Parts: sequence; structure tokens; C-alpha cells
Amino acid sequence: FALGGGCELAMMCDILIAGDKAKFGQPEINLGVIPGAGGTQRLTRAIGKAKAMHMCLTGEMMDAAAAERAGLVAKIYPADELVDEAVKMAA
Repeated sequence: FALGGGCELAMMCDILIAGDKAKFGQPEINLGVIPGAGGTQRLTRAIGKAKAMHMCLTGEMMDAAAAERAGLVAKIYPADELVDEAVKMAA
């Protein structure tokens, strides 16, 4: 899970890859606050205003496949292959 600050930290990366079981979200609204650390700006740039507003104002999560379709994630790998693929990409 990459929720709240974890999602914001992930969006700071140059290339975002995810395991097939990953979930992304900005659930701060459930606590009565809005995302900090640039979450609202980065998410809007990554997936567009409509989807970003929906995620920020409802607290709904996005699975890995939806994140890839929306442009938040560059590539999805099976969870058990993710680290090996990330190391290959970085080499």
C-alpha cells in the first residue's frame, strides 16, 4: 500500500513501478484534512484533475492496474518479481 505520505513519496520518484497487488491512495480526507507534501499537486499532474479530485475528496484507493492506466505507474510486475525488475532497471 502507498497511502497518504507513502503515495506522495512514491510520486516523488523519477520512475514509478509497482507490484500487481499495489494500492495507491490519498485517504487523509477520512481524517478531515487534505494531503500534504505536494500530494494534491503531484497527483493532479500525474493522473489529471478529475481523477485526482476524486481520490483526494473521497479517499478511494486505486489498484495497480488502474494506476498504470491513469499514468501514475509506468510498469507493473508480479509482486514476487518486483525487486528483481527494479534492480535490473537501475543497473
